[in-house]
Amino acid sequence: MLTIAFKPWERLVTDIKLVPKLVILMVFSTVLLVSKQLWDANTFYQAVITIQKEQAKESAIASAELVDSILSNKPNGKELASEAISIQSNALAKGNYVYVIDRDSGKVFGHQSVKSLSSLSSSLDEGRSLKEVLQGLSSQKAYSLNDHSRYEFAVKVPSHNWVVVASQTSESAEVYYQDYLFQVIWQTIVMIVAFMVILLGASSIMLRQMRYLNASMKEIAAQNLSEPVEMNCKDEFGDLARELNKTRLQLKSVVETQLAASQELSSLTEIMTISMEGTKEAAQEEFAEIDQLATAMSEMSSTVQNVAENARNASAGTEQAQEQAKVGQQFVEGTIVKIQALSGDIAASAEVVNQVEERVMSISSVVETIRGISEQTNLLALNAAIEAARAGDAGRGFAVVADEVRNLAQSTQGATVEIQDMITQLQNSANQAVELMEKSVVEAAEGVELVTNAGTELNSIVSQVSSINEMNFQIASAAEQQSSVAEEMDQNLTNVRELVDASVVVMTELTETSEEMQKNAEELEEKMKVFKI
Repeated sequence: MLTIAFKPWERLVTDIKLVPKLVILMVFSTVLLVSKQLWDANTFYQAVITIQKEQAKESAIASAELVDSILSNKPNGKELASEAISIQSNALAKGNYVYVIDRDSGKVFGHQSVKSLSSLSSSLDEGRSLKEVLQGLSSQKAYSLNDHSRYEFAVKVPSHNWVVVASQTSESAEVYYQDYLFQVIWQTIVMIVAFMVILLGASSIMLRQMRYLNASMKEIAAQNLSEPVEMNCKDEFGDLARELNKTRLQLKSVVETQLAASQELSSLTEIMTISMEGTKEAAQEEFAEIDQLATAMSEMSSTVQNVAENARNASAGTEQAQEQAKVGQQFVEGTIVKIQALSGDIAASAEVVNQVEERVMSISSVVETIRGISEQTNLLALNAAIEAARAGDAGRGFAVVADEVRNLAQSTQGATVEIQDMITQLQNSANQAVELMEKSVVEAAEGVELVTNAGTELNSIVSQVSSINEMNFQIASAAEQQSSVAEEMDQNLTNVRELVDASVVVMTELTETSEEMQKNAEELEEKMKVFKI
């Protein structure tokens, strides 16, 4: 709402009540009216003086022209001019006259009050005497006496050294002024009386209106809104009364609405308080559950991080196993080649062993031949010894030789037996070797097949290890994403927990505010009940 600020000089008016204001207004109006009338009277007086001066000027100029005409056209112009001026002077109003001054002779004629130029010793308002002014006049001049009792206008006659003077008295102007002033005074008195009567009547009505409005506003201020404000008038006070009545009705409506609203507010705040208590308890329970959930989420985040770490380790292990499996695959492939080569070598060895067996068989036949030869040699040596014994000394040397041959044959036969035994053992060994070689060939073929199968399985293992490695990598990536999401969820849950905690605080404050609002609503209801509606 705007506040009206008054200047210091305005407070001189606003600090005065209405009745003194009206009295001051009447006095001031009266002074203004009297001043106005006096100003008009003075203006009228000055206008009359101006008119008289103008008449004096016109009279002087006309008389000067008349005198000039007479003096110029008539032989006895001086007497005629004097008579004409006398006639004209007598025709003027009382106290006004015209006279002529002959500056050469110093005579004055035309009016009996002025005898000669030397008698014109009156002082003018400009400080010089009338005589000095008239003697020095060259054309025309308006002047007034020092006491302003007369106003004169002097005109020099062009063809002669004469001066025509028209004199106007101020007494007529004074009479006019006094008559006008008397009329102004009684008119002013009548106007003042009428103005005072009208103003007093109007002020009486205004005071009644003000007292009624004041009483109505006091009733409203006293919280009584049941009395209507009615003033059957069309002036500003009537407008004020109507606006005041509108204000009363609006205030009454506001009070009724406020009273109903305060009652409803009291009920609603009570319900809101109960709801706030329930909401506060629910928020506290929610805070506890969210706190537990945040703890579980924090543990899950830690577990997910461990899973991610283990997945990364497993991925590294499977990658290493994949590399080792590839190396093993290379070894298996090399082993297959070696076993295949060994199988070929064993087969070749079996052939060689068979050939050895055949050679041993050949050796065995040769040994049999040698053994037969040694037996025959032994028989021949025996026969030779018998024949040497028969020869005696002659055959003694041959007997020795025969004996040596027989010993050699016996040694050869013994060696042949040993060789036969050794060949038999060699044949047995060769047979065993052949059997073992054959068995080794079969086992080598089986080994090649097993190694081939192992290589196939190893290839499958390498492929599966690669798949496992890829899955471990995906698991590690997913675990890292889950860890990031879990951390974010943990942070979000922490934020939610803080928000819920803040909500609990806000709920507590709202509950207190609701209780305070309920108390204020009850106090407002009590205050609204004070109004009389």
